[in-house]
Amino acid sequence: MNYLILGINGHVVAINKDDGSELWRKKLKSGTITVVSSDNTKVYASSSGHLFCLDKATGEQIWTNSLKGLGYGTCIIDVGNHAASVSGTLAGNTAATAATTAAIAASGSVSAGDGG
Repeated sequence: MNYLILGINGHVVAINKDDGSELWRKKLKSGTITVVSSDNTKVYASSSGHLFCLDKATGEQIWTNSLKGLGYGTCIIDVGNHAASVSGTLAGNTAATAATTAAIAASGSVSAGDGG
C-alpha cells in the first residue's frame, strides 16, 4: 500500500505516493475538519464529533460512532505506534493549531500517514 491518506474538507482521500493520482475518496457524514490515522487495513477518521472506520484499500465505510455526549472539540486518534492526529475547534485559531500540531510532532506522532 504505497499511498497517503488525507483528511480534508469532510473527505478522506487516498493518494498514490508514486504519481499523485487519487485512488479513492470518501465523503464523511459531516464536517470540514477531518482527522485521519491508519493501521495496515483500516483508516480511522474524525469529523464533527463522529468517528468513522474505513477499509484502507477501498475507502468503504466499515462502521461509525457518533461519540454521543463528547462534543466537537479536539480529537486525537492513536492507532498503536502507527499515527496520531489532531483536529477540532482550533480551526479558526492558527496559533493554537500550530502549537497543538507542534506538540504532537514533538511527541513522535505522525499526522495523516500511511500507517507506518
